[in-house]
Amino acid sequence: MARGLGERQLVWLDLAERDEALIERLAAAADLPEPFLRDLAAAHERAQLRRLDDFVRLTVVTVAGTGDGHSLQRVSLDIVAGPGVIATIHDGASQVVEDAFEQLQGESRLGALDAGSMLAILVDVGLSSYFRQVEEIERTIDELDELVLGPTRESEQVLERLADMRHRLAIVRRTLSPHREAFSPFGRPDFELHEELGRPWPGLIDRLGQAILAVENAWTLLVGSFDIYIGRAAQRSNDVMKVLTLLSAVLLPAVVLAGIFGMNFKLPIFDRAENIWLIVGAMVVLAATILLGARWRGWL
Repeated sequence: MARGLGERQLVWLDLAERDEALIERLAAAADLPEPFLRDLAAAHERAQLRRLDDFVRLTVVTVAGTGDGHSLQRVSLDIVAGPGVIATIHDGASQVVEDAFEQLQGESRLGALDAGSMLAILVDVGLSSYFRQVEEIERTIDELDELVLGPTRESEQVLERLADMRHRLAIVRRTLSPHREAFSPFGRPDFELHEELGRPWPGLIDRLGQAILAVENAWTLLVGSFDIYIGRAAQRSNDVMKVLTLLSAVLLPAVVLAGIFGMNFKLPIFDRAENIWLIVGAMVVLAATILLGARWRGWL
């Protein structure tokens, strides 16, 4: 199939199942070299780049949400580019392939695209998925910040959700970082592809840098949210301690008076039972004095 293509023709072969028999048929149709077939049947969890003769194989790993909505899973996509052919191998439906195909629907220069350009399109779409994940995480962080600064009852579950966001963002970071090693050869002057492949978009490295920077910014926001939560929790603890301290100060004079007049000695004030109200009045006056003093100092 690949050898019979014209100058302005490009075939895109998409394999949605890592079956060895199907991979062999794909290799025969695209005239792929044997070394490229050895580990295509297994999905890789780390991005990598391989080049052999006229072919280039790039493994792009993206992240996608699971059914529970609380975690992420790695999705591997192998892209093989050769003269006049581009092949994608993945497990099941691939959002990267679907998005790339949708972008190409309205492409007026479709006949002028070479394998290198198609490789760049697929990689760019794969990096865009990271931007979407970061945008979703940042939106959740903003919501959590509002909860932290809101009423106490609404912020009780914030720590658990912050920990969940930290786990999601850590998966994104660990999945995206290995792409720097895989993409770095594109920026070297000695890295040249076959003339029929064209040249991949040199801005891919810059695009990767933007994605990594977006993830790092999201991580900084998440750390800031943890600081806000800890500060808010400390403030609530201080408020509770202030109330308890003030309550102890208000009741202290009453405790002192009760202790003094409860001693086992006789005073003239004990001769009349109605004098108990003098003691109670003294307790109330002292408590009111302490409350007024706290209000005047701004403690209340």
